[in-house]
Amino acid sequence: MLCSVRVAAVAVVGTALMASPVLAGELERADSPVPVGSPLVQSALSRAWVPDTGEAAPAAVRVQARRRTPVAGPNIGAVGLGGVAGLSEFEIGPSFRYWFTDRFGMQAHLGFSGDNDPIFDDVEYIRFEPTFIVAIGDFGNDAVNVRPYAGGGLRIVRTDIGRDSDVDVRPAAVGGVEFGFRGAPRLKVSAELSLAGEPDFDDRDFPRPPKFGGARVSGLVHYFFD
Repeated sequence: MLCSVRVAAVAVVGTALMASPVLAGELERADSPVPVGSPLVQSALSRAWVPDTGEAAPAAVRVQARRRTPVAGPNIGAVGLGGVAGLSEFEIGPSFRYWFTDRFGMQAHLGFSGDNDPIFDDVEYIRFEPTFIVAIGDFGNDAVNVRPYAGGGLRIVRTDIGRDSDVDVRPAAVGGVEFGFRGAPRLKVSAELSLAGEPDFDDRDFPRPPKFGGARVSGLVHYFFD
């Protein structure tokens, strides 16, 4: 197979040489074929019979390797499931994140928290916060990707105070940074700040309603599934 390819290459080179105006003129004047010892023929033959060293292969191999190498960038079109943990106040629960495109996505956190109140004894909170998010950009390198984002949505807080309960719904704004790592391309770690007005639990005329922080800092972990 290799021999036939090289013979074809010689034939093509010979045809190109014969098509050259200069060489055609020489042939018309000499009315004889090009001598085998001609420098043009010797150069064409030497190039046709040079062993295939595969020097062009590394470029294609490098492109394929880059495609196969895991990158630290965002997981577009994959479902991210994980958890949220409060850093400013105690909170823990499940979390969801999904990037529709390179820039737009959505997420939702469901956090459980509580405290001990001297008047009401145990006070329990449930925070559900669905938001739409927009990525500002992707920074870093192939090893570590830094993806800041911002967005907004709702903060829904339900509190159980003794035998009573109350629900508060307010608009919320979020801002955070998602970190990706080449060593674990499906795993993303985020730090996030969530802002909303403090819930108003005065509907039942509590003498001193409990406070749920308007600004909350959380840590998040998501694993993305295709």
